[in-house]
Amino acid sequence: MKNYYEILEVNENASPEVIEKAYRVLAKKYHPDSWPSNKAYWAEDRFKEITEAYQTLSNINLRKDYDISLGINNSFKNRYNNLYDEHEKLKQEVNNMKIKNESNKYINKNESDSDTSNSQNYFKRYASTLGSLINNEIKKSPEERSKDFKALILTLVIISILIFVFWKVPFLHNLIFP
Repeated sequence: MKNYYEILEVNENASPEVIEKAYRVLAKKYHPDSWPSNKAYWAEDRFKEITEAYQTLSNINLRKDYDISLGINNSFKNRYNNLYDEHEKLKQEVNNMKIKNESNKYINKNESDSDTSNSQNYFKRYASTLGSLINNEIKKSPEERSKDFKALILTLVIISILIFVFWKVPFLHNLIFP
């Protein structure tokens, strides 16, 4: 059986206006007078198919009979049931997405908690290392602490002298600070 909807290139739910417009466009395109004589026979067959499809689909009673013979049932009850089923599927998909989103939040929260605990562990290790260094300095004898202090002062003096020399000698100053 020919599918008139495919011949007219329209949907099964197309309105009469859409069917008429499709017919006019295709009839103009495949009219035998607009084709060369060697292809006019093929265009004439195509034009007859288009006309037959339009005559059937433009008549309400013929279209209903044709739809029933094709197995297309355009009743409102079936349309409503199809829409309701689609609505239920979409609701289920939305609920699944919500559940997935919530589980991802929980997983990400646990991961961020572990990141926080890692940073807290790092801080604890840093504080304990700093505390052990301070304890080591406290345990030193006064002579060792004075030696360390003298070494620090001597280092600062040498660095100051080097900076002064580099600043005042033009050649070195231009070399270091261009």
